[in-house]
Amino acid sequence: MIYTIYKFRYRVGLLSIVAGIGGLTIGVIIAHYALFPQEEVVDYFNWIPRGWLPVTIGQLIAFGSSQILLFGMALLAWNQKELTWAKATYFAFLVWIEMTLLLGVVPSEWLNLAQGPLEWTGQREFIKFPPILFLNNEVSLSLAALKDLLQMGISTNFLIAGLVVAYTIQDINSKIEQTKTRISDYGKEVIKVKQNG
Repeated sequence: MIYTIYKFRYRVGLLSIVAGIGGLTIGVIIAHYALFPQEEVVDYFNWIPRGWLPVTIGQLIAFGSSQILLFGMALLAWNQKELTWAKATYFAFLVWIEMTLLLGVVPSEWLNLAQGPLEWTGQREFIKFPPILFLNNEVSLSLAALKDLLQMGISTNFLIAGLVVAYTIQDINSKIEQTKTRISDYGKEVIKVKQNG
């Protein structure tokens, strides 16, 4: 039964890695060639539409595929065997890649999109608040401020999600450890006896 679960995990992990690499390649090609000017002819990839929307779609495909790839890489090494330094280093490397994507690449690409093609600048107004709320002073929120608020929300939510996932994994592992029995050097199961007092 346990062997079947490991075999299933291994197959899903390999399929996820292949799908992730394939999707990542497609997403990067779309994002790259959609950046070319409309009038420029590109061999083999001239069929890709140009503009910020296809670039963003390509980036979203690449990001989703990177998540599938990392999931597959984690599944290949995840088993109930004792954690070794090599396995811990491998998982730490995967977490580092994930947090780099979530806290570095995604916010950076959002800022590139908002500042570039969308032109969310300080000169463009997003909302004008009613003067009664601010002692009859005119107060407004620019698109540049909205862009920064959204970027802060993206980074904060990814950080909180990372902490929640890490805590959940630790909690699951501690529950698994509690159910395990320890075998002594003499081959007998170690039983803890509660003392009254």
